[in-house]
Amino acid sequence: MSRALEEHTGEVRLRLQADSLPGLFEEAALAVAELMCAECSEPGGGALPVRVGARDREALLAAWVDELVFLSETRKRVWSEARVEHLTDTEIVATLRGFEPVALRTQIKAATLHDLRIAETAAGSFEATLVLDV
Repeated sequence: MSRALEEHTGEVRLRLQADSLPGLFEEAALAVAELMCAECSEPGGGALPVRVGARDREALLAAWVDELVFLSETRKRVWSEARVEHLTDTEIVATLRGFEPVALRTQIKAATLHDLRIAETAAGSFEATLVLDV
């Protein structure tokens, strides 16, 4: 599994890779936490169940990231742990755990649909590219 952050004027491109599709969505959550917070802490407190739906797999990844950003803003937490419980091409059910950050490094506005893609590799792993508006 891996992830990389590429800065662009007003945008950050996430390049995600994981052994499974649920793992790809979990990597997206970790990348968002890493981008938002310079120093991530161990998650504390209770777990938060989350359900997100969208029209297709790519739109679901963008909606998932948007939900993480929304929940971070409204709950004042960074979600450094995500466990996908159920995933289809149009719905994700997951459990989040996070921490209250001392300060945010980057404020994420939203995920975009620009250059959004999810692909399965010949080896059976998954890769995704997602651009965030920051």
